[in-house]
Amino acid sequence: MKITAKIISFIFHPVFIPTMITGCFYFLNVDFFSKTERLVATGQAFLMTFLLPVCIYFFLKSLGLLKSSVMVSDVRERNVPIFINIVILNILIFKIWAEIANSALKLFFVAYCISYFILLLSALLKRKCSVHIASLCCAIPLFINQATTYYLNPFFVLPALLVLIGMVASARLYLNAHTSVEIIVGALIGFTPSFILFYSM
Repeated sequence: MKITAKIISFIFHPVFIPTMITGCFYFLNVDFFSKTERLVATGQAFLMTFLLPVCIYFFLKSLGLLKSSVMVSDVRERNVPIFINIVILNILIFKIWAEIANSALKLFFVAYCISYFILLLSALLKRKCSVHIASLCCAIPLFINQATTYYLNPFFVLPALLVLIGMVASARLYLNAHTSVEIIVGALIGFTPSFILFYSM
């Protein structure tokens, strides 16, 4: 069971989630974007939110600035990786994707960036929250928006996402990586900015 929990935690590590969400977004909206647009945007998300942060992580680790594993369990060591992610997300949203017509996806990434800013404040205050759960919960309003706007089948996408969130939350609790309070706070940090942005605009 412990091995399964570790595998789930690694597969749905926050560094993978933006690429996964981008891929799912374009898969659900395959009729609205050309193949080139879908591949390029997903590739850009992969490079900026996975490959670049991973390279920076190993660079910082080689300098001895990070001592935690890939999961960065020490709350004090979360500040730099989270800040770097905020900078990278802003570059992706406002520079690389400045002219791309994927407004719902860009809105998700803005909310995702706001969630990361709140997570940074929490880390600075030495309060640990689940970044895994925050990252996944940020996607709920995006897919609700897609289901209601384009009449996609919500009985497939949303239950799958909720089951996934439940699996990841259970894995993090089983590994004693977080308390139930940290999971709930992480869920609120992820869900609230996204919900506000999607349903106030």
